Amino acid sequence: MKKNFFSILVVLVLVVILLVMNFTNIGEKQSNPNIIDVTGDTSVDGVTITAPNAKQLQEGETAANFTLPNLHGESINALNHNQEYVLVNFWATWCPPCIEELPDLQTFEDRNPDLVKILAVNVTESETSVSNVQDFVEDYTFDVVLDKENEVYDRYSVINMPTSFVIRTSDQKIMKRINGAVSLEQLEQIFEESNS
Repeated sequence: MKKNFFSILVVLVLVVILLVMNFTNIGEKQSNPNIIDVTGDTSVDGVTITAPNAKQLQEGETAANFTLPNLHGESINALNHNQEYVLVNFWATWCPPCIEELPDLQTFEDRNPDLVKILAVNVTESETSVSNVQDFVEDYTFDVVLDKENEVYDRYSVINMPTSFVIRTSDQKIMKRINGAVSLEQLEQIFEESNS
C-alpha cells in the first residue's frame, strides 16, 4: 500500500513539474529588459510612470556638480562650461524613448552652441557593455559620460529614463526637470520661456 501511494505521489510531482516547465515562463531567462509601453494609459503623460510619493530633485533646487569619464576616459565636469545652461540627460541604449530623443538633443545643441551644452549621462551599470554605448552615439558630437556605478543617477534622484535637467551654470539652479522624452520643439519652448 505504501509503495503504491509513494509511486502515485512521485508520478504526480513529475506531472506538475512537466506542466509548469511547458506551460509557464518560470525558469526562463529574460533576454530583454522589462519595458512596458504605457502610452495607451490616459492617466499619465508620455511613456513613463513615477510613483506619486517618490522624492525627486525638482526645479528651483540646486543641482550637484559632478565629474564623470567620457568614452575616451577623459574627465568631464558637468557644470564647468562657457554656456549659460547645461542640459543633463540620463539615458540608456535599451531605452527606446532615450534613443528617439538623441537626434533632437544634437540638433538643439547645434542650433544653440553659445546657450546650451548637452551632457548625456549614460546609466552604464544597466548596459551590457561600454562598446554598445559607443555604437549608439558615434554620430553625435555632444558630450557622453559614463555613470558606471549609478552615483550621479542616484544623486539626481532619477527614477525613470530618459530624464533631463536644464541647469543654469552660473548658480547651478535647476530651471526645468523633464521626466520622459523631450522633443526639439519642447526644448525650444523651454529655453524661450527661461530667457523671457
